[in-house]
Amino acid sequence: MIKNLNDYGISFNGHHSKEFGLDVLSKKIGFPSKNKALREIPHSNEVYDFSEVYGTQNYTERPIEIVFHIIDRSNWDKESMYIMWTKVVAWLMEPSHKIPLYDDIMKEYYYLGEVQEKPDFDEMRFNGKFKVVFQCYPFRIHELQEGNDIWDTFNFELDIAQIVKHDIKGSKQITLYNIGMSNLSPVVVATSEMEIQFKGKSYKVLSGENKVTGFYLLPGINEFKVIGNGTIEFEFHKEVI
Repeated sequence: MIKNLNDYGISFNGHHSKEFGLDVLSKKIGFPSKNKALREIPHSNEVYDFSEVYGTQNYTERPIEIVFHIIDRSNWDKESMYIMWTKVVAWLMEPSHKIPLYDDIMKEYYYLGEVQEKPDFDEMRFNGKFKVVFQCYPFRIHELQEGNDIWDTFNFELDIAQIVKHDIKGSKQITLYNIGMSNLSPVVVATSEMEIQFKGKSYKVLSGENKVTGFYLLPGINEFKVIGNGTIEFEFHKEVI
């Protein structure tokens, strides 16, 4: 349970914000917008939407804005405060691409984010407000793979129990559930060469780990056939807004 502001924060780039003595003053989690591909029909009031031409709706990236109270509690002077924000800027600005960003609320999920724009710092006497904006992938990603059997963290409102590892003897119909909102490209692990037949297409699977080009789990129920002999497993993480 979060008892005070200093207990609450974020984990990013190998550190938690409390390691720097940062209090969270405010947080704004932006939501992604739909990328619509609208075309007006000449001489008509109709508008066609082509945004789902490849199967699902695409979304824009999402911003997450956090304002910290920054202070060096051990010294309480201006120079130590400058040293502290130097450390904080280095921590947040170091990554050159999106990496996991964990919020202490619902921390079984993570964002993929990067600080791309310069932070803002409002200086006071011996402390200050430090505002940073993370540019993030549209969806939150669940830390645990689908098909896990960890019941202590199972959420009966958001999770689903499903089997993702199957023994194949000749052929087998398989059903996988993508209860998130984006297309997922699972890692397919097989003990021998196999074939996946899905929505009128065939995908070859080699022995070992495979990232099968063009094979996606769409949001909802995915039913397909696997042909071969051996064991096949589908590794994927659900993605939610």
